[in-house]
Amino acid sequence: MHTTISPSMLLQHIYSSATEFAIFTLGLDGTVSSWNAGAEVIFGFTENEMLDRTALVIFTPEDRAVGVPAQEMTNAADTGRAGDYRWHLRKNGERFWADGVMTPIRGQHGVLLGYLKILRDITERKLAQEEIMALSLADPLTGAANRAAFDSRAREMLDLCARGASPLHLLMIDLDHFKNVNDTLGHQAGDELLRQVANRLRHVGRSSDYLGRLGGDEFGMLQVGSNDLSSGGVLAEKIVATLAQPFEIGSAVVHISASIGIASATNDVVEPELLFKRADLALYKSKNSGRNCYHHFTEELNFAAHKRNLDSSELREAVTARLFSLVYQPIIDSGTGRAVAMEALIRFSGPVLSRYPVDYVIDLARELGLIFEIGSWVFAEAAMQLAKWRAAGIADVTLCINTCAKELLNDGYLASIDAAMANSGIVARDIEIELTERDAIDLKNTGSDVLETLVTAGFRLALDDFGIGYSSLSYLRTLPVATLKLDRSFLSGVPAEGDANAVASAVIKLAKDLNLRVVAEGVEEDVQAVFLRHIECQAFQGFLFSGAMRPDTATDWLLADRALSAVIN
Repeated sequence: MHTTISPSMLLQHIYSSATEFAIFTLGLDGTVSSWNAGAEVIFGFTENEMLDRTALVIFTPEDRAVGVPAQEMTNAADTGRAGDYRWHLRKNGERFWADGVMTPIRGQHGVLLGYLKILRDITERKLAQEEIMALSLADPLTGAANRAAFDSRAREMLDLCARGASPLHLLMIDLDHFKNVNDTLGHQAGDELLRQVANRLRHVGRSSDYLGRLGGDEFGMLQVGSNDLSSGGVLAEKIVATLAQPFEIGSAVVHISASIGIASATNDVVEPELLFKRADLALYKSKNSGRNCYHHFTEELNFAAHKRNLDSSELREAVTARLFSLVYQPIIDSGTGRAVAMEALIRFSGPVLSRYPVDYVIDLARELGLIFEIGSWVFAEAAMQLAKWRAAGIADVTLCINTCAKELLNDGYLASIDAAMANSGIVARDIEIELTERDAIDLKNTGSDVLETLVTAGFRLALDDFGIGYSSLSYLRTLPVATLKLDRSFLSGVPAEGDANAVASAVIKLAKDLNLRVVAEGVEEDVQAVFLRHIECQAFQGFLFSGAMRPDTATDWLLADRALSAVIN
């Protein structure tokens, strides 16, 4: 015999057992006429305490003062529903963030009898979102403004200058030979140095000066000064002097210096881009003048900058002669400890290019229009390497390939990767394409659908260096990415510092809510890996497991990794 479950029985079951949802009804006068177990759990009031009592007690004093409870009932009666997305109060006075809805209860002929309200406590999600929103304005490592916030403030201050305010000075500050600190003392020491540098910069300027971290070891300061366009040099001298004092990093004493470029807003500077370009040219002059100094922008620098001619010439020759190679760094599954992916990373050779950071050369390639040719080679070379791994019996590793907006927007991009896959025999699901937050936003702003095309074809997309300050929650919801790669700055202070742990946990929880896989970059210590496993980060990448390896070394490493896993399992 089958028992028929009536709609009323089903509704009664939901009402009685849904403890994650507060479900209650109100009369026309706003008094409570029913109060389920979920409402008892969420609000802390028992059914007996709330029946025939006004629901005002669950609203904050601010909302009661402006009539929100009555307005909610009016809106529900007039439109059929009223959203409830606000703070509420528990019995003990604690506030929580609710997400709910109120609907009218009507009898025969549409007569209004009362109201049904359903809500849930989403405080954890709300706080996680607020953490991410805060990260969109502040650099998580130093607390200074990030690049997006700094650019916005520069535009605001330029507008004030254009209306007759005092001139604006932009100082771009680059730490000399910062890489040596990372190489000799480790990245954690480098991070601590950046924090201490930011703290000194805050104190060397005036309270009205605006400090930002522009990326890596580069900072920026905005100062409204006198009509003397050289006045930014006074601040620059103070910065050079204060950064020349020794830094204590753990048990080590570190000495660094800074190169500074200064550009001042004059009548011909109305856009931040021009101001930044001029400051960058002045900074380049300081670096080429022995460092540990500052220079103002001059028109002579414009001529000297047309532009990095020797470097540009060598890069063109390198592209023609294919003077570059690939190395591979593993990405490790946090649960099994096995490598689940290999990221392909380019390295340049040649007497000049080999001395520069890869990011510098890539930026130069973008400027020269060479990035598509380089990127096509990278994809084809990496695809052939993956085919070799498949032939060697390494069948369960994904290949991660970096790209950028300029490459993706090239008309020949899709045809290029199709050809590479056809030649190598690999398929789209074998590849995860990585792009930075800035490139993803640039693509979105152009209206291009290339990312959607790639996903439809079967590729996975990863958002690289997440957290440097460009993306927002709205972009995370709309970008068709499957993986979030957390910038290594998120691990600064983890797990020793509670604030750092809270931020990392919030970001990973948000990613999980958005069904995104999370890869933590820059994992260098066992304690970091243990903490990341605890907060359910799915994968790691960093020197704790392996640095980037040449293809033959990477092959041996993968085979050994598989062999070890087979023994363990």
